[in-house]
Amino acid sequence: MYEASNGQPAPCCCHAEHFTDREIDVLCQLAAGLTNDQAAAVMCVSSHTVAGHLRQMLARTGASNRVELVARAYTTEVLSTNTWQPHWSGRRCLTMPVIPDAADAAAAG
Repeated sequence: MYEASNGQPAPCCCHAEHFTDREIDVLCQLAAGLTNDQAAAVMCVSSHTVAGHLRQMLARTGASNRVELVARAYTTEVLSTNTWQPHWSGRRCLTMPVIPDAADAAAAG
């Protein structure tokens, strides 16, 4: 799920709720190891705002803590791998992307 031609995120086939822009900002700060207070200072919001976004993301994803939330974000490619500082890949969905099987790729090619 990457940018559609109109600049908006491409629609997703799972029809689940996805992260908002602000939640992705918070997620990137958490993935960098910042506390709620530190993330709030970077984002120029209150720590209560950051905590609220974190609560929403945990509830929506079913993650039990911020470490699991960040791990899921990397696993589902919401956050780009092999980069530092953590940044958004363009994907908003926590549903695992479909990766073609090597046998399927060989048969198709």
